[in-house]
Amino acid sequence: MRLDDVLRNPMLKRALAVGEEGMGRVVGKLLSSDRVTTGLSSLVSSAVQARGTFERGVQQALHAANLPSRDDVAALRRKLEELESMIDGLSERIEAAPPGGPRPGEGRGPDEAA
Repeated sequence: MRLDDVLRNPMLKRALAVGEEGMGRVVGKLLSSDRVTTGLSSLVSSAVQARGTFERGVQQALHAANLPSRDDVAALRRKLEELESMIDGLSERIEAAPPGGPRPGEGRGPDEAA
């Protein structure tokens, strides 16, 4: 008998539905309790604080080892993208310049006639 056949069994489906209903009632009762919701809230708050402490520790360890953090790498990536965009823009301007015109970095001075 294959697993698909077992899962299609109507009696198994009904048993799972009854189990889900029962679990739904139990969870509903638990969540309606102030003590349980306060405990869950406290647990989530503690988990958030623990994660913050862990992340600060990782940052300090990376800094002590003189290694970049994920944020440092992301900032460098953004700067590189900006520089690439600037270079692309300059390349387009150079390619579009008429031949025989001033070279990049050379301009007409205020005394020179146009």
